[in-house]
Formats: sequence, C-alpha cells, structure tokens
Amino acid sequence: MSTFAPPRPRRVISVSGDEATDFLQGLITNDVTHLATQGILYAALLSPQGKVLHAFFITNRDTGGYWLDIHADTADDLMRRLRMFRLRAHVDIEDQSADFIIALGDETIGFADPRAPHLGNRIILSKGDLPPAPSDYEADRIAACVPDQGADFVQEELFASDANMDLQNGVAFRKGCYVGQEVVSRMKRRGTIRKRMVLARFDGPAPAYGTDIMAGKARLGDVRSAAGEEQALALVRTDRLEKALDSCTLMTADGTPVTLTLPEQKS
Repeated sequence: MSTFAPPRPRRVISVSGDEATDFLQGLITNDVTHLATQGILYAALLSPQGKVLHAFFITNRDTGGYWLDIHADTADDLMRRLRMFRLRAHVDIEDQSADFIIALGDETIGFADPRAPHLGNRIILSKGDLPPAPSDYEADRIAACVPDQGADFVQEELFASDANMDLQNGVAFRKGCYVGQEVVSRMKRRGTIRKRMVLARFDGPAPAYGTDIMAGKARLGDVRSAAGEEQALALVRTDRLEKALDSCTLMTADGTPVTLTLPEQKS
C-alpha cells in the first residue's frame, strides 16, 4: 500500500452521537445516507445565501459517527459553526487531527475521490509521516476541472455550482432541506448558473493567481491555481465565454493567449 500526503494541509474532525446523522443531514449539501453504499461523500456547508462556507469529504467512523476531512485553515471555523447549529442535539464535535491524518493513495486503500476517481483514493490513518504528493497530482486535479477550497476559492466567495460541486457529486438534489438549499435548487431549476471553474491552457507560462482573462475588451473571469507551466483553473462567466467562443474572439490573460474548456457536464 502506497500513501502520500495531500498537496495542502488537512484536518480531521469527528462528528458523533445519537443524533449525528440527522444533524448533518439537515445542514450539508449531500445525503449522508448514501455513505452506506458509496463509502465517501464530497459535500459543503453553505451560508443561507447559498455560498460555500466549507467544502469537505465525509466517511464513516468505525466506532460510529463520521469523519470530516477538511482544509486545515478552515477547520476551526467549521467546528465553531457546527457547534452553533448543535443546540441541544446529542452530537459531539471534536478535532482529531492530533491522532489522525488524511492520506491519499491507490485503489487498494480507502475510497475513490468522489469528485474524480482518477485522483486516487482517500483514507484516514493514525498519525504518522507521509511523503509529499506526486508532482503530477495537482496537474491531474486541474485537468479534471476540480477546484479545491484553499487553492481556488475562499469562504463565501462562490456558489456550489461555481465550484463545480453540482457536477462532481457534491450536491444531492433529492434530499431534504439543508442550509442554502433554496438557492441551490432555484439556480438549477431556473438555469441561472452564471459561473464555472474551467480548464485554462496557456500559450506560455500560466499567469499569476487573480490575473484577468479577457476576450477583447470583455472580462471573462480570472486565473486560479496553476500546475506546471501552462495550465490552470479559471473562474469565468459562462455566458461571456460562450459568446467569445461563438465569435472566435481571441482570449488572453496578461497578454498570453489562452484556451478555456468547460468542465464535463453530468448526463
């Protein structure tokens, strides 16, 4: 079994107790009951306005309850918010990062990344040292149009669909109510999704994070995380991108020509 550390620091939070399932089910974008057959879920806690506060993975704990695998810099805020929502529910929320770590590896361990299975499997292990992620891991993630919180967006910046969560198994549209659901459902129902994370391929070195992407005088969006010298993710307005593609308008970022490709749509 070969394992390695994620490219960015992660933390491990446990959510347990008699009411843990109902508690999470009423808060997050995915359906916790699907863990019985899928093993791992990608989900988010949203603001009431539908913006992503925290994106994370969920797996079952062997002793009952759930593990949350989350970007290290946002873990404290997630725990604070979960405890705020807990009220009198019989739920325990603890940071277990001193004893456990997130590891990535091949198909012999854990469960496949639900966003894109070819990104490998994820597992929670007892604390120990791990080698760094292979150099091509980030390139594979970006090529699959898979954004990471902490690398491509921050809290309350994006709707779930802006971060491609609806395309990458992060949203269950048939589950009951959760925080921000009305906004998510309305955007899907009315077709008002205006932004997407897309793959950007440059004719030269990728510009810095935040560099504007232009089509003539129209701003399409901006560059996000890069991997290698010539590809990155970009957050763009899809209507403006489609107009630029239809008119064959040259797209550039800081003067460098760029080709933009929308993420694969779920059938």
